[in-house]
Amino acid sequence: MKLRNVRLTLANVARTTNSKTMEVINVGTVKVRLDDGTFSDEIANYTVDCAAYRGDTLKVKFPVDVAEKINVLRNHLDNDDVVEISFKGLKLTPYAMKANDGSVLSGVSAKADDFEIHVKEFDIDEDIEL
Repeated sequence: MKLRNVRLTLANVARTTNSKTMEVINVGTVKVRLDDGTFSDEIANYTVDCAAYRGDTLKVKFPVDVAEKINVLRNHLDNDDVVEISFKGLKLTPYAMKANDGSVLSGVSAKADDFEIHVKEFDIDEDIEL
């Protein structure tokens, strides 16, 4: 079977198979690459690093039109909030390629159209002495 025919779902990459969300670790931007190989100040897309299965990380690409939500997500992460996101239009694609040294590099690329933010709330037990 060819990799392009393999269909993946969130259950294949999330920490648990019944999870509908993934915890956010980091947020980044990808700049537009110019013809001379340098990068402009224009943003090509955003990336969100999520905690995946067995301690791995999944980098999900999003279009530039989610910029406002990315800023909200960054603010939550800056405040050390535990944040999870659910995806809209998530597409997962497995890949494998041969490196220059002959080894095989493989993984899953991910992109989505949009996301919803879910901030985890924790109850503090007042009976616990610190």
